[in-house]
Amino acid sequence: MSVSLFPFGLLLVGGWLVWWGLRRRRSLGRVPTDWRRVPGTVIDVGDGAKVPSRIEYRIPDGRRLRVPGPLATPFAVGDEVSVLLDPADPRRARLDVTEQEAVRLVRILLATGGVLVVAGAVIGIVLL
Repeated sequence: MSVSLFPFGLLLVGGWLVWWGLRRRRSLGRVPTDWRRVPGTVIDVGDGAKVPSRIEYRIPDGRRLRVPGPLATPFAVGDEVSVLLDPADPRRARLDVTEQEAVRLVRILLATGGVLVVAGAVIGIVLL
């Protein structure tokens, strides 16, 4: 890759990361505000690569249901976690920690993309 294409590559990759981060940030708000938090228990931590952890939670009628957790999990079997539950359909649930991890990922994408865009612009100005 020639030196003159390097800043363009940084701008391109940085712009793509910012675009993807903004797109992901919009999708994070799709959990309705009327969903409620219920306690869940980690029943399996998975293998960390292909099999996700499993969290069991109890719905209002007493049945126990399961929701998948993240692949790489900081949990141990028996840990208590928070599950977001759709009151209209208790089978629809999300692990609250997964939402928090998504927020952290979006921040990292935006920060990294912003740094790459600025670095590409500065290097492009200096080289030209």
